[in-house]
Amino acid sequence: MSYSINRIITPSTLQIPGGLRPGKQILLRGRVTHNHDYFCINVREADGGGDILFHFNPRQEDEVVVRNTFSGGEWGEEERDKPHFPFGSGKSFLLRIEIAEDGYRTYVQGKPFINYGHRIDPSKGMFLELSDGAEYYDVTFQDKDDTPYRTEIPGRMQIGKAVRLRGATRGSEGFNVNFSCDCENESIAFHFNPRPSDGTVVMNANIGGWGDEERDFEGDFPFENDQYFDIIFVCTAEKYHVYVNENHFADFNHRLDFADATYLHILGDVDIAELEFLEPVDDDFVKEIPSGLEKGDVLLFRGFMKPESEWFAINLHYGLTTDSDVALHFNPRIDQGQVVFNSRTDDAWADEERIDIPQCIADRKPFEIKIVTKSKKFKVYVNGSKVKKFESRGEIENIKGINVNAGAYIFQVKLERKLEKPVLERIPGGIRPGSWIVIHGMPKKKCDRFHINLKCGDDPESNVAFHFNPRFGEEHCTVRNTYVEGNWQEEEREEDSFPFEKKDTFEVVIKVMEEKFMTYVNGDRYIDFNHRLPLDSICHLEMDGLAEFYETEFL
Repeated sequence: MSYSINRIITPSTLQIPGGLRPGKQILLRGRVTHNHDYFCINVREADGGGDILFHFNPRQEDEVVVRNTFSGGEWGEEERDKPHFPFGSGKSFLLRIEIAEDGYRTYVQGKPFINYGHRIDPSKGMFLELSDGAEYYDVTFQDKDDTPYRTEIPGRMQIGKAVRLRGATRGSEGFNVNFSCDCENESIAFHFNPRPSDGTVVMNANIGGWGDEERDFEGDFPFENDQYFDIIFVCTAEKYHVYVNENHFADFNHRLDFADATYLHILGDVDIAELEFLEPVDDDFVKEIPSGLEKGDVLLFRGFMKPESEWFAINLHYGLTTDSDVALHFNPRIDQGQVVFNSRTDDAWADEERIDIPQCIADRKPFEIKIVTKSKKFKVYVNGSKVKKFESRGEIENIKGINVNAGAYIFQVKLERKLEKPVLERIPGGIRPGSWIVIHGMPKKKCDRFHINLKCGDDPESNVAFHFNPRFGEEHCTVRNTYVEGNWQEEEREEDSFPFEKKDTFEVVIKVMEEKFMTYVNGDRYIDFNHRLPLDSICHLEMDGLAEFYETEFL
């Protein structure tokens, strides 16, 4: 389960969905504020009071991170040892806190930082407290999801709220996704039941007994055995809209008040990669980046058009309010069949630039918009394809506000920063059957190859359990191999197609199974690679080559 909060104004206290438990992770993306001596991240028992289970306190003047616990009205003994200090003034950070059986494990920029043993039962941790001294772009709470799975829906279902489920079907018996009115799964507002053996999907409700089944859906059946899927359930006033792999799949009219759905149950033969609860941002939402954007930043927007709307806009502002000058105005207009690009200075709009509207937006399907910042321009991608290059009419570093207004349900506004290469990240919790790794990147214009390695250590000569090496040019294939004790083993090259394009974004999903790695690229099944080394020997992810890489998801 994944639950993200996009708008954070410090100081702030966030409720941890379901509380803490071993296996849970907290991801914090942000930047240290200039001219502040310190900031604090506290895992607390209660909002504004009670014990502090884990106090994480970077202090710039001493270049130290103090860890402690506040229990029974008293602070315990501080811990101050550290391998290095990654929280200097103005520095961006990705901090991952993994809750393990024995304590808290922290990672900064993907690398192990410090561990802190439990002094209080972690199940008492219900709130995350963030002080001044750092700006946070978003905070994500993440759980490992195994079936049967049950969770309370944060804030229950509401108009505009969405649930995203990514995974793969396992076997032919099918699985159930139930929007239930109770934790026992007895009263079900919406039952979604793919059945691979029949090639159909049954939709229904159980309100003191099962009602009439609905089986109508659009397109081919997308839930065959081992097939990767991406389902989005969107709640509107009258019905649930269901999208599968970015296409409209089915609708289901409410038979109960949508707000009665308070629990989600997932049962059956399915491997869950990630479950996300997505809430639309407010109209005229502004995500603040007080320290400004940087060259190479990626702004990611996920959502879809409201049924009654004909347009929406994304604005990058030279300031923190919607009255500020606009560096980039991205404005899809369905009624005109175009997207308008522009900028605004001193309340005066410049000359418009227009392109044809991407089909997914025109058809009101889910979209993912990525805006890549360069030194003097923006590159805009929609669902992985580049649609426009827009010359910057000001300094990228002065963009401090990201605004979305009207017309669309926008569930995610995320700032991604490209990773420094070579990328070498410790895999949180190790790897096992059922693990998923999701890698985002983009080959450069002159890319001849890049690689993704699952390694058995952090040394350059460490064994490589899985070498995934797309090669452009005459080879035009992805080489797979293993590196053992200083020697490459037998290569594998056969494949039906080569899915990578220069300058186009990609998503590589690696699903770990008992006997092999199964890969998907941009949602499509790609190649498999049988294990040649033990899974429990794999501990690091390495990425390098002529490609940009962005934050990796370990699920």
